[in-house]
Amino acid sequence: MIEVSLSIQTETGESYLIRKDSNGYPDLIALTKAHPLDGYQAKKTKGKALYENLTGKKYPHPNATTRQILWDLIEVAIKHLP
Repeated sequence: MIEVSLSIQTETGESYLIRKDSNGYPDLIALTKAHPLDGYQAKKTKGKALYENLTGKKYPHPNATTRQILWDLIEVAIKHLP
C-alpha cells in the first residue's frame, strides 16, 4: 500500500505532515519538537487554522475527509509554483 501525505512549513518554522488516519480523516503530525501537538483536539484546531490560513477559505465541515483537505491544499501549492 502507498501512503500519500503533504508536508507544510510555516513562516514561523513550524513543520507538519498531513496524512490520512485509519478512518479517512486528516491526521496532523508535528515534525518539529518545538511545536508539538498534544492530543486529538490540538491536532484538529491547528489543522483547521492551517487550512484556513493557507486557502483563505473556511474549513469545509468538522467531518471533512483527507481527500477534500489535501485537494484544496494542493491547489494552493500549485498556485505558488514558478
